Amino acid sequence: MKAYPVQSSVISGQPAAPAILVDGLPASLRLSTPDGWLEAGELEPGDPVLTFEQGEVAVRAVHRSAQAAWVPPAFWPVVLPPGAMLNDHPVELLPAQMVLLESELAEAEYGEPFVMVPALALLGWNGIRRCAPRDVELVHLQFDAPQVVFAGGCLFLGCGGIGRTAANLFRCDGLVTLRLAEARRLVADLVAEGNRAARIAARHGSAYAAFAPAARA
Repeated sequence: MKAYPVQSSVISGQPAAPAILVDGLPASLRLSTPDGWLEAGELEPGDPVLTFEQGEVAVRAVHRSAQAAWVPPAFWPVVLPPGAMLNDHPVELLPAQMVLLESELAEAEYGEPFVMVPALALLGWNGIRRCAPRDVELVHLQFDAPQVVFAGGCLFLGCGGIGRTAANLFRCDGLVTLRLAEARRLVADLVAEGNRAARIAARHGSAYAAFAPAARA
């Protein structure tokens, strides 16, 4: 499959070209605010949302858009099934949407347990997979500086600051942002770690079953 660059298309240097959006939040995605849970599409400039590191922060700008009518499979959304990140419902994310990941492996490798990774890098972990795009409204929330907003469970999502650089290269003070190749290596290690844990649990379960009262009867 041809490799495509993964970056934001909030601001395009070629306005005549059809936009292929690769980050942004589904308008129906619920975010935590001081007034409770609100859908991303309900937010307006000036509305406060709860962020990972800075608490209550006001939205500076809201951009609403729709995905192109057809996009190559390389740009298809990523689906987090229920429970993948303690989410109650399936969540669709565009491939370059930045996601906060907590891991002891990340701390060992990068010195911080919390890292930001593109959603695309999560494929294959906890049942996360691709899905065909749907006709949904997408929202880009922008702040005075990049922020990480809370979307329930342990799902935290990156939102850019104002301007071309912030929109196309997510950087948030206090958090390590991994590029796609680095993020894929980390997720591959998480998958391998999970597989090892499952094998150990299966062996211990078999050993326990052999000594259980029902097995000895």
